[in-house]
Amino acid sequence: MPDKQIYSIAEIAEICNVSKATVSRVINNKTTGVGEETRQRVLRTIRELNYRPNALARSIAIARSNMVGVIIPDVSNFFYPKIIRGITDYMDTRGYSVIVGNSNYDPEREAQQLLSMIDKRVDGIILCSGVSNLEFLTSFRKYKTPLALLGRTFDTSLSDVSIGGDNVAGAYKSASYLIRGGAERIVYVEGHPDVSGSHQRLEGYRRAHEAAGLPVREELLLSGDSTIEYGREAADRLLDGGIAFDAVMTGSDLVAIGMVSQLRRRGVRVPEDVELVGFDNIELASVFEPALSTISKPHYDMAQHLAGQLMRVIEGEEVKFPHTTVEPRLVLRETTRKRSYDDEY
Repeated sequence: MPDKQIYSIAEIAEICNVSKATVSRVINNKTTGVGEETRQRVLRTIRELNYRPNALARSIAIARSNMVGVIIPDVSNFFYPKIIRGITDYMDTRGYSVIVGNSNYDPEREAQQLLSMIDKRVDGIILCSGVSNLEFLTSFRKYKTPLALLGRTFDTSLSDVSIGGDNVAGAYKSASYLIRGGAERIVYVEGHPDVSGSHQRLEGYRRAHEAAGLPVREELLLSGDSTIEYGREAADRLLDGGIAFDAVMTGSDLVAIGMVSQLRRRGVRVPEDVELVGFDNIELASVFEPALSTISKPHYDMAQHLAGQLMRVIEGEEVKFPHTTVEPRLVLRETTRKRSYDDEY
């Protein structure tokens, strides 16, 4: 056989003494028109030559790239690995590749990433939670590229399919649990204030206070960034400012981890002096000491479901219930005190 690295279908066909159509059927796993002995001979030759089909040529022929784009706001945030894994695991089963972009919570960068995905001729895009970009997404729909939203409930009317957790319900559960345990001055620490989830979680916090007849004290509401470092800074700000509080709930487990570590470093006992509940249930939440009580959503399953819905849109299939909201649950661990009614949560 010739000593070369790249072979065409025509050359494979010549080596196997079959037609190009036969080689194409074998490559595309078509069962009709090819005998088993011929199929095995072609497959053996393909393996020996390390032949790889021309993906670009195939995508032109079928008007598809077999690629989807995924845009997330922060690749360094521990919240997103399970989401990306859920998407890629599903797309692998469909023979699709995944391109990941990072928007850095910047609407202009997000717009650039979306246009870059269009330039790469992706068959669909999954846009994860970030800041509202309503005006751009309105104009973006002219490209007719299927769009799926994960976690951003404010733009669902501009998407083909979406899935998100009920942030209001999650925050309400968190605050209500702490209030029921006797907390009256609950600090709420959020990440990016412009993200839709931040507003929704704050709404849940406010509703729980209203239901319990407790005032919402503005000095107990903090926002900045969804990082461990910001959690530390928030703890210092509260303690240095002499602000009294008996519980903390956060919009991010990373912020919660920073808060707990800094509170304990400064002599505040968790949960004896201050109880704390995070949000997201990232993998670090269960291994951090003390293990975080937190609001949990099934991120991997949500990502898989959304990837499947996006593929239905790409394939032109009917999508039942295109917009889905998932009910979160409260996971109780070591940063909250044990209660007799814990089983109710």
